Amino acid sequence: MSSTLKIHGLVRRGGSPVEGAYITLNQGETFIAERRTGPDGAYEFHTTPGPWVLVCRAAGAEPERREVESEAGELEATFEL
Repeated sequence: MSSTLKIHGLVRRGGSPVEGAYITLNQGETFIAERRTGPDGAYEFHTTPGPWVLVCRAAGAEPERREVESEAGELEATFEL
């Protein structure tokens, strides 16, 4: 049985959800996957444990980069723009 990691979170601006923000999942500088937030500002990736780089891009905001690392289970990463 392989271990998995769920990376999830919200993108908010002034406490309100941001719809249509792009979150990319990278391994170092290598692009792996991308998600777009829904009306609730939520995103989710299912991947393997280890070190990852998340980049949030949204209209009217500078891109925000976050390095995360976790074992199997869940990791929450919320972006406040």
